[in-house]
Amino acid sequence: MTGGLSVIIPAYNESQKIASTLDEVARYLDGKKIDYEILVLNDGSTDTTVADASAAAARHPRIRVRDRRENFGKGRTVKEGIAMAAHAHCLFMDADNSTTIAEWEKFEPLFGAGARAVVASRHLPDSRILHPQPLARRVLGAGYRAICRMLFGVRASDFNCGFKAYETALAKRIYAQTEMSDWTFDVEVFCLLKKEGVAVAEVPVSWTHEDKASSLAPFRTAWNSLKSLAKLKRRFGRP
Repeated sequence: MTGGLSVIIPAYNESQKIASTLDEVARYLDGKKIDYEILVLNDGSTDTTVADASAAAARHPRIRVRDRRENFGKGRTVKEGIAMAAHAHCLFMDADNSTTIAEWEKFEPLFGAGARAVVASRHLPDSRILHPQPLARRVLGAGYRAICRMLFGVRASDFNCGFKAYETALAKRIYAQTEMSDWTFDVEVFCLLKKEGVAVAEVPVSWTHEDKASSLAPFRTAWNSLKSLAKLKRRFGRP
């Protein structure tokens, strides 16, 4: 794989982990001796996320921090990061480091062999869950995956794992078409890739649930996601 890597990290109230995540990503990519950039996009955090990310940028000159004061959602934030990406391949990952940058070792050879889109999965036989989500979230997640497969005919084992990589030119074209700003942006991207006939490779990864304070109520979030999926269904029609 040639052409360097843009790592996109959307962040909303991630002061507990953002500094250690950025240090780990920068050290790993320095060791790979490839051209890279790390793009941190603050999505209206109310804690010290921006200050902590900016301190990491002072330690690692290839980190860039974009501070947006208003919260628009992960979908829009990732879309903005991909639009900024300057290297041949781009990866977005979660600021809490639930899937670590070390998993890139599994992605790199697939791109070298010609893959255009490679995504992490927590639900393949060789995947490892180091610390699981609470039971309610696991049940809701299983239901969400089943509904997405039924509505859109997308056979992915995991829609929402926050570790996905693409040829940047492809990602820019696909994400420019996205409209969803909430969690359903991931399945929207799968639908757009399917529409273009792009094969998506899935990789089993190690993943851990990071316990942190959240204002999201699981069942209210699930209801809002269902409404968003209904919008996508109207857009993409039958599988």
